[in-house]
Amino acid sequence: MTTDNINVDRRVRRTKKIFKSHFIDLVKEKGYKNVTITDVVDRADYNRSTFYIYYKDKEDLAEELVKETLKDLEYAFHSPFLGSSVVDYGKIIPTSNAFFRHLYDHRRVYSLLYISDTIPGFQESFLNKFKKIFYGITYLDQSNEVIGIKHFNTYKMYGSYGVILEWLEGECIETPEEIADTLLEIFKTSESAFKLEKTAIRK
Repeated sequence: MTTDNINVDRRVRRTKKIFKSHFIDLVKEKGYKNVTITDVVDRADYNRSTFYIYYKDKEDLAEELVKETLKDLEYAFHSPFLGSSVVDYGKIIPTSNAFFRHLYDHRRVYSLLYISDTIPGFQESFLNKFKKIFYGITYLDQSNEVIGIKHFNTYKMYGSYGVILEWLEGECIETPEEIADTLLEIFKTSESAFKLEKTAIRK
């Protein structure tokens, strides 16, 4: 690739990044349905013709943003474990967890998950990507035997999903390393009993 081509690629990536960044802010401010292409180009300080070089319409921009983000999410989850056939919880280092670092670095995009008028299908696409990641995991017990309890993966997946949504909605007060360590401790904990709070039971 020539230097000119490299510079063009960088310019394209930079321009698209600017459009996406302002689009995210506008969706948070106005709601997806109320955001127009004019809003995006005015906020980005570009003209409409430049926008149409890269995108057909608002929906095209939103679709690329979601697909790109979720593709990176899946890669971030698997990247620390590439080449490993079995992952030992005890050998996972929170600082090596690219998954939570990705969520943190892209928290502005993921903040759109919990607003009412968000990008259509974003919440469903995120959950489906989450399911794909977690349903691809085979959990092993201390004897390295497969845990075949029905709904076990679903339990793990939705539990993790809830923790992550709560973290994102709380504006990621904990660092990626702290939340990764918290979830890791949850996964490593095997409880044998539980107790209920003493509250009045009414019929």
